[in-house]
Amino acid sequence: MLTGSKILLRVPGLSDVDFMLSIENDKRYWHLSGNTSPYSIADMETFVKESTSNLESDKQLRLVIFEIASKTKIGLIDIFEYEALHRRAGIGVFICDEFRGKGLAADALRVLVHYLFEIIQLHQVWCNVLSDNEASLKMFTAAGFKQTGLKKEWLFFDDSFHDEALLQLINPKHST
Repeated sequence: MLTGSKILLRVPGLSDVDFMLSIENDKRYWHLSGNTSPYSIADMETFVKESTSNLESDKQLRLVIFEIASKTKIGLIDIFEYEALHRRAGIGVFICDEFRGKGLAADALRVLVHYLFEIIQLHQVWCNVLSDNEASLKMFTAAGFKQTGLKKEWLFFDDSFHDEALLQLINPKHST
């Protein structure tokens, strides 16, 4: 378990399946994950049961975000496309609507980046953010991420194409 000032992060268990399904099966967010159809309970249970929660073997790690004050599940934070050779990974953060704007995602990101840089010894982390998602861009840049690219007309949803920004954070201990 990883703890911040407002949140804690932990590996999901079977008791989190319904919570994860409520997020993954919400069509409003499918464009963020590339999802095009809902997951079943069996799909999500298999994901939880088969996850070793080890970046080396799974090449990904999902954590449930809890707000400490309310003891409530408020979102998910993912590490994906982990590449040990290049010492990098992608990060994705999702906070449920009613908990946004409270600094909880920023706290979760800070805790996760610290873990990835200090414990896993990654050289860099990166994320993709819709170019019009001002709140997420502000959060990632406040955490030190720099926009290094813009993928024009990268995602198609709501009957139009949308740009996606690429942001990277280099471990300050590895800077040249």
